[in-house]
Amino acid sequence: MRKYFLPAGLILAAFFALTLPNPGIFLAEHSSIKLTIIIIFLVSGYQTGTAGIPLNRGLLHIFLTAATVSLFLAPLLGLAIGSLLALPPSLLIGLLIICAVPPTLSSGIVITGVSGGNTVLALILTISLNLAGILTLPIILHLCLKASGPVTLDQWALFTKMLLLVLLPFIVGKTVRTMLKKQRVSPRWSYVNSSCVILAVYISLAVSRQEFFRTDAGQYLAVLFSVSLIHFLLLGVNSQAANLLKLNAEDSKALLFVASQKTLPVSLAVLAGLHQDTGNAVIVCLLFHFVQLLIDSVLASRFRQQGQ
Repeated sequence: MRKYFLPAGLILAAFFALTLPNPGIFLAEHSSIKLTIIIIFLVSGYQTGTAGIPLNRGLLHIFLTAATVSLFLAPLLGLAIGSLLALPPSLLIGLLIICAVPPTLSSGIVITGVSGGNTVLALILTISLNLAGILTLPIILHLCLKASGPVTLDQWALFTKMLLLVLLPFIVGKTVRTMLKKQRVSPRWSYVNSSCVILAVYISLAVSRQEFFRTDAGQYLAVLFSVSLIHFLLLGVNSQAANLLKLNAEDSKALLFVASQKTLPVSLAVLAGLHQDTGNAVIVCLLFHFVQLLIDSVLASRFRQQGQ
């Protein structure tokens, strides 16, 4: 059930946002989306355990490679593909944001485990890239948005938002777990996290409901093509990077899945931090999330079956 809770919830969130938007609009007017994001990273910090993680110099090359691909190359790919497809400004904003954010907080680790990969390495990459992403996101997103033309970004304001909405709650959650000396936490906490993501998506879509209907089929196809292409390119680049680093199969899978995915909660936090109408940008973030989960789940299952 836990495997399908978030995808099913996101589909229901989209349905109710389009058919029953008023509660979502009311919640948006009372800063509820920011509260849900704080809870997401508070729970994520509480769920994150670092005991027994082996740290050595060999990890530095893997981290630098993952950071280069995930935090720098991905936004450039988003800018290039979005510009070539001439996406409308709001959709291009969504594409640039989802490409600039760090990897997913949990699904990359889970899918690495399903594929038979190194979940410890996946955890290390997830934590380190999300922390590094808080520093790189305001800069790289500002440059990409400036190059695309539609938005002027206040880098310091975004950095402050990332500290308050993402890093601080994460640290508090991790500190609470350390103080309680919890070696393991209940997997049921993931339902709280997923429920907050679902609620944040519902609120975001409810506010941009009119933009959703103004988007035509051709634009949806362009977005679907762009997010699929970007994810396949990231998979290809990370696969080649693993070969160049001469990683074993288990470590290669960790690099492949973690550094190719993008986190939905952080993209929602960025959208919440922009002081302007972002239209249907959230739709791009949602489609990217669904596409990456679908593609990577299929790949992970095949890797497991083939034993490669």
